[in-house]
Amino acid sequence: MSETFSTELTWEGSKDICARLIELIPESIQYSVEDVSDISKLTIFVSSDSLEKLRSIVDDLLAGFSDQDE
Repeated sequence: MSETFSTELTWEGSKDICARLIELIPESIQYSVEDVSDISKLTIFVSSDSLEKLRSIVDDLLAGFSDQDE
């Protein structure tokens, strides 16, 4: 039996920025978006068979997102 490690990243903000963030999410990663008024809530579901790989995926996502939330 193998282990699975997972986490969720949640971001809330403008629909415009949300659309830009979605473009940066690799196709292999699942996400969902909830829109309320002018605010979007983006939830990203990340899982991996190793904790090190999970951390690497999350780090890559956050690094790509860092310039978009302005």
